Amino acid sequence: MKRIILLVLMLIVKTGFAQANDKTFKYGFVDQTGKEIVPCKYDGITAFENGFAVVQLKGKSGVVDKTGKEVIRCIYDEIINKQNWITVSNKNAKAQYLIKSSDVLLTKKYDDAKTLSPEITAVKLNNKWGFIDVVGEEITPNYDEIIDFADRFVVVKLNGKFGIVDQIGKEVVPPIYDRVQNFKEGFAVVESNNKFGVISEEGKIVVPVKYDMNFYFKDNVSIVKQENKYGILDNDGKEIASIKYDFMILNDDLIQVKLVDKYGLIDKTGKEITPIKYDGIESFKDGIAVIKLDGKYGFIDKEGKEIVVPKYEKADDFKDGLGTVRIQVGK
Repeated sequence: MKRIILLVLMLIVKTGFAQANDKTFKYGFVDQTGKEIVPCKYDGITAFENGFAVVQLKGKSGVVDKTGKEVIRCIYDEIINKQNWITVSNKNAKAQYLIKSSDVLLTKKYDDAKTLSPEITAVKLNNKWGFIDVVGEEITPNYDEIIDFADRFVVVKLNGKFGIVDQIGKEVVPPIYDRVQNFKEGFAVVESNNKFGVISEEGKIVVPVKYDMNFYFKDNVSIVKQENKYGILDNDGKEIASIKYDFMILNDDLIQVKLVDKYGLIDKTGKEITPIKYDGIESFKDGIAVIKLDGKYGFIDKEGKEIVVPKYEKADDFKDGLGTVRIQVGK
């Protein structure tokens, strides 16, 4: 069907009503064929925003749609027309929100609204939050708070506990956790009684909520801590490096580990790259890391090869292909 383009018979001032104080003019709308869609009866109008325009009559504001129908009568002191909703208010009364859905203005009024995505709007009624989707379907307001919307998911709070809801209002993670981080790369970290676990976007518990560390997946692995020992899990929660190390940290694309007071390197499959024998290993720079053994310094590459055996009094990071070393001369 040929799209109707509405032409306004005056200059529209976007920041307010056009000629609202000029009582010698009345305003209406015509389409591109010249047909008068709305008779020139309003004292002022604003530009259309997502299918609706605010009009003014006798000092009060209302709303018309693109057919010219007055969907909100001119009975309000102020109307704010946003992309996904319209806010109406009178003096000494709280604002109320009417939601736009597929060029239709829903009649139910809410106490607050938040845009979560082009497909879904969060609404508040009687101190509870719910959702309205793009076709106007309402998911009954039930949650105490809605926070941290990202991509297709939003963190919700109910009775002091947190969970995750998707864009159609389905609970992917039930609100039973003390803390929840929204999905990132397909996984969400949850916390309960100071223990951490991981849940997938399908709602599957990938890592049981039993670890002592707030961890995250990177390159399909995650460092975990349990009873003061560290290990590595894959994306399915499978243990690929035993939870036996006293410390563990990413060092470039390898993992630096500690047993008692000695350090070594393993890769993300748990394979040992160097023996756990060094007194210290610094961060890799230019693919080379400084190592310390028995009070002496040298260098190691990412294959675990000592390219310089520890023999110097001091060594600094590689830069532009060279590393600074120091020896003691004399007393």
